Amino acid sequence: MDNRIIDIVLVRMDKIGDLVVTLPVDEHPAFAGQRVHWIVTKGLSFIAEQAAPKRSVSEFKRRFSPADCLRLIRWFRRHNPRTVVLLHVPWWVSLAAWAAGVPERMGRLSQWHSFLFLNIGVRQSRKVSDRHESDYNFDLVEAGFARLGYRATSTLAILKRTYLRLLPPNPYGTVDGRGLKTKGYRVVHPGMGGSALNWPPEYFQELIERLSKDYPVLITGTKADHKFLNRIRAVKDLPNVRWLVDELKVFELLDLLSQARSVVAPSTGVLHLAASLGTPVVGIYSPRTVEHPRRWGPKGLYTVALVPPMQDASHIDPQVMRLLTVDQVLHAVTDLENGKKNHETVSFPSA
Repeated sequence: MDNRIIDIVLVRMDKIGDLVVTLPVDEHPAFAGQRVHWIVTKGLSFIAEQAAPKRSVSEFKRRFSPADCLRLIRWFRRHNPRTVVLLHVPWWVSLAAWAAGVPERMGRLSQWHSFLFLNIGVRQSRKVSDRHESDYNFDLVEAGFARLGYRATSTLAILKRTYLRLLPPNPYGTVDGRGLKTKGYRVVHPGMGGSALNWPPEYFQELIERLSKDYPVLITGTKADHKFLNRIRAVKDLPNVRWLVDELKVFELLDLLSQARSVVAPSTGVLHLAASLGTPVVGIYSPRTVEHPRRWGPKGLYTVALVPPMQDASHIDPQVMRLLTVDQVLHAVTDLENGKKNHETVSFPSA
């Protein structure tokens, strides 16, 4: 008798942007007809729940604790999945899958725990960043399930064009409640977690000043962005700027992003959320290999990723972001809003 509740569990315990570009991997044919469930970092289940189609999802804290590890082991035993696909996890999640006796434990052979606890390991060197993170995920699943006897996917290249589609919960109610008009404002999210080079704050300030001459500009951010945002606080006094830092709940953020004329941000989760909502987005990216939009660019209907002039990958000057001008970003925004660009990565030539 089959007491299995879930057939396959996919696990990605990382940040917002990482999860946004990973969720579409469950559209691989290997998951067709299977009962699929996601495990994500605590606080991020809203992404899976607002996706179209909606995903079945559970949350766990990323940081290790004996109690959480035991709880996950019990979770695996209770749901009895046949396969767990570990796309990006801390060590104790691999341990929990092994300790619970999940028969097929699939993932990338990269860290010590993957060699100890996985029995379907796929070698990938993601540091070379020669393709998009989403492509790496599809390639991992394709190779892993081939080990289990699945036929090669003839449409893999087409599948890799897939991107997540999100649905805002109450877009018109939220926009109206804020005294705004649909497609009558822009969003700028200047801050970031610090994992990549960011555009200079004074450039963001000038961009906001110029963008706000035509339409209201909403500034979004969280406590994690304060160190950067404190350097552009002068824009709060501009008559056509709304400073919404720390004010928005996650569903309000989705609503406002979905109805904006455009969104400008560095390599952040907000940029990926906006792209998945179908909003035109302009991403400002570092030319460093592991931070390049080739690996982390937004995926959606209307996206442009801007990169300053390339330098020797081994000797990139941290000031390289200053080579991407305000005029270049402003032109990208207006062109995208007018439908002149989409799905582009623009690396500007050296002056």
